[in-house]
Amino acid sequence: MKRRIVLGGITGKMGKFLLPGLAAHPNFTVVAGIGQKDDLLNDIPIYANVDDLLTDVDFDVFVDFTIYEFSLRACERMLKVGIPIVVGTTGFTKDDFDYLRNLARKTNTVGVIAPNFSLGILLLHQFSKVATKFFKHFAIYEYHHLTKHDNPSGTANYLAQTVDEQFKEPIVDVHGFRLPGVLATHTVIMSDETQKVEISHQSNNRYSFEEGLFLTLEKLDDLQDLVYGLEHFFD
Repeated sequence: MKRRIVLGGITGKMGKFLLPGLAAHPNFTVVAGIGQKDDLLNDIPIYANVDDLLTDVDFDVFVDFTIYEFSLRACERMLKVGIPIVVGTTGFTKDDFDYLRNLARKTNTVGVIAPNFSLGILLLHQFSKVATKFFKHFAIYEYHHLTKHDNPSGTANYLAQTVDEQFKEPIVDVHGFRLPGVLATHTVIMSDETQKVEISHQSNNRYSFEEGLFLTLEKLDDLQDLVYGLEHFFD
């Protein structure tokens, strides 16, 4: 049976990009979307109100690519009624995640909040974690398109947090830039007195995010909790 998906942000940049791939996937079907106004897109109903959506539509998972303020409220609503979430919206704090995870545990609901669904970023995350065994000085530079809302990006903060956790204190300098002609680039720099290492990941197009999202949806049943990041699928 296909997994029935509600796509939050269905009329946004990421939602418009993801919709054809989700619709063509043999294991998924998009049964509704969430947008700024009630509408219809390719026979898919779009709801502006989450409560109306929950009343009218039966679905299995909420996929969200909206903005932080809306996403937090929508995820709260979904978890309270036991709907799994897969969230690519950035801006969530540790307190936000802890709050949502507690809600998920109360209703025995799983999900993923990930600042980036690219498998390349997953590798950069793992490389950075290993590098903390050899270096003590780190910096992160990230470059995004001009319309990127958060600066630094959620991905950059995620990578920095990974390094900081290994040292149990904040040591990473993070710098964000917004430039035309750029989609997303993250570079982790580490050095000592004798050498410098740079590891960089560049997303050339949004297909780099699609692969990780589809993998997450396929592996959602393997989870036992609400988790942050994709590394939990590869531990």
